[in-house]
Amino acid sequence: MAVVLNTNIGDLVLDLFVDDNPMACKNFLKLCKVKFYNECIFYDVQQNHMALTGDPRNRGDEGTSIWGILEGPSKRYFKDELKKKLRHKYGTVAMANSG
Repeated sequence: MAVVLNTNIGDLVLDLFVDDNPMACKNFLKLCKVKFYNECIFYDVQQNHMALTGDPRNRGDEGTSIWGILEGPSKRYFKDELKKKLRHKYGTVAMANSG
């Protein structure tokens, strides 16, 4: 499955690994649906390394899962879905989670 992330400098096409990370993908798609990411800036950009976004306060400490929004702060995190076959490489989009 793929989604298009619209930014003020162009669109990014993101491929989601739905079969490998169903909870993370569901979380991302639901947050998109409730417009959680609208007006988020890339608050930390490191050339040739990474760019961070997804925090509505643009600080990196206020992100939450959809379940945190719907069920309260105790559900902010969910269990990690780590897969050995999935590795970060140039162009990979990942999420931070403390579950």
